[in-house]
Amino acid sequence: MLTFCNLILLTPNEAKCAAVPFENNTKISKGVLIQAYPVKTISTAALNEGDFVYFINPADLWVYEINVLPKNTYFRGHIEMLKMPIKGINAAMVIRITEIILPDGTIKEIDATVTQNGNTQIGGNLTPPASYNKTVHPREGMYWKRAGVLQYVPSGDYEMGLHITLPTNEPVYIMLNQDYDSKSEDIQIQQMYK
Repeated sequence: MLTFCNLILLTPNEAKCAAVPFENNTKISKGVLIQAYPVKTISTAALNEGDFVYFINPADLWVYEINVLPKNTYFRGHIEMLKMPIKGINAAMVIRITEIILPDGTIKEIDATVTQNGNTQIGGNLTPPASYNKTVHPREGMYWKRAGVLQYVPSGDYEMGLHITLPTNEPVYIMLNQDYDSKSEDIQIQQMYK
């Protein structure tokens, strides 16, 4: 086992027991964002809740001198929540990642969520107004006697929402919900399809 001594801040008596093991961490901490790309285009127009989706890791992820997540690792997940577009709101989905498939075929368990723009829910934003009404806002004051300002305000009618698409050439980020240990036990392929 590799050891090192930090003798700069230690007295001679403390230096005898100052040998500490070299940092041999194989964990990625909860909350870390890992960049990935969809293997196929993911769209709310073509998927249902429970459908499987795959992402690929474009680069090695190192912790100290250990490659804990090699390049070309696949992330396997499923559509956990799916909402279709309605008038005024775009479609939305939540993708949960449950397995990692390493390049050598090893399968490991993981708990993570796909994020886009910092949100775990992809999409679900409001659509623009479909029309505007003219409204007069009266102004008061020394220079605005009996004058008003004509403004356009939303009529309350909104455009129809659109489907959300994650193309293969745009990165997404996978946020870990729990620590991932690259030395954890492998899972069998039969356990993947529960």
